[in-house]
Amino acid sequence: MDPRIAAFIRANRRRYTREVIREQLIAAGHDPAEIDATWAALDAPDPDAVAGEGFWGRFGLFLVGLNVVVFLLVFLLTGMVNSFVLAVVLGVALSVGALTAWAIVAATGPAQMGRTTAMVIGGVIPLVFALLIGGSCYAMVGAIGPPPPPPRQGVMELEIEPPMSFSGSGAAFCQIQADALGFSIYAQEGSLGTIEGRPVHASVDSFSDVVGPEGGPTPAQAPGGEVGSSVNVYVSLFSRTESDPLRDWSVGPDTRFEVDAAPDGLSGTVTFEGLQAVEFDAPQPGADGDLISGTITWTCE
Repeated sequence: MDPRIAAFIRANRRRYTREVIREQLIAAGHDPAEIDATWAALDAPDPDAVAGEGFWGRFGLFLVGLNVVVFLLVFLLTGMVNSFVLAVVLGVALSVGALTAWAIVAATGPAQMGRTTAMVIGGVIPLVFALLIGGSCYAMVGAIGPPPPPPRQGVMELEIEPPMSFSGSGAAFCQIQADALGFSIYAQEGSLGTIEGRPVHASVDSFSDVVGPEGGPTPAQAPGGEVGSSVNVYVSLFSRTESDPLRDWSVGPDTRFEVDAAPDGLSGTVTFEGLQAVEFDAPQPGADGDLISGTITWTCE
């Protein structure tokens, strides 16, 4: 491109037509082919002056890919895999951030700015949004701990010794706590049977900071089988009517038990002696709370 031809065209293109300028350059002795080539070069878009064709397609792929990567990192590193609700909240938050980033880039007009500037804006804005949202969710889930895995279905058997004399079995759930802190086993409502028309319910809770040999929770048991604060056995009879109070038995100061559970907490047996009745009203003078003894056995898939 001849700089003299280019300078003449730039100086006069707003005042004269292309034909007039071309005739004047030819009259001045310039080659017509060189004139046309210079004019074409001046009319061609500067690759460094516009965002470039296909910017929005590339930007959309970048936006989706970035947010998917952030979602997977937070989803897997925080244990969110066990909570559908938290995963949906994170996905919605990232989607809102992605749409906001798209709106900001669209408002800046990438078609009129330099390619480098457009790509920087198109990359930095969604990156900042994704990291802020993902980092906030990671910190929040990390502070409250990962959600526990869903309960496992199984079967529970309850044996109560005389004088109550009860034997029943039915569907149950095994809830293994996160980070191998323990487990909770509880019968489904009404599955164990009834005593005097009252549905029977039973549960076993064990919490420990000791990790079993296979990485699962190990039930905590005090020396000599005495009850400790980390284990609870619970039996109840639901009310038949509003005037018929609920009857509950739980661990007391004289309760003794033995726990034999698998390292993963999905099967085991608890033998309890002297489970104490819970008094919802003030006891009558001279009345002693009744005690029950028996065995709870469970197996979950």
